[in-house]
Amino acid sequence: MSDTQVRPDFYTCQYCGSRITGTRLAIEDDERLVVIEGILQILAMPDGHQVITPERRCYAPHLGASMALALRLNGVRAVFPSTEAVKAAEGLRTAQDADERGPWVLSPVQLDALTRAMDVRNTVLPSTSRQHPALATEIRDAHARSRRTQSA
Repeated sequence: MSDTQVRPDFYTCQYCGSRITGTRLAIEDDERLVVIEGILQILAMPDGHQVITPERRCYAPHLGASMALALRLNGVRAVFPSTEAVKAAEGLRTAQDADERGPWVLSPVQLDALTRAMDVRNTVLPSTSRQHPALATEIRDAHARSRRTQSA
């Protein structure tokens, strides 16, 4: 079934026009509904992983710039707590350069690296904190959900 998302949690089939809400689709707690290239799909979310779905193509370069700044400053001040976090940040920056559209399935370590990078960028360049507030909120909420899932 090929669906197009009309508004959050509301889908319309491209072929027959039928409409359905996400609440009518049977998904498990560790799964998420996403639309990839116009096709409704269910992604399984293992152990604290979360889905971030960028709505605009400019989100990936914005986050990539945050990650690049945090990685540069990591040598001066400890932005990332471990080498695992630094590797996650480097990998995430590369992945975002390759995939601007998402959805991105991010591990708890990647979400932590991303929020740390956003915090650094907001501190060093305060005006950037207002550029994409909806994206920042989505990432911070996903990070909080990931932490709750891991601690449970």
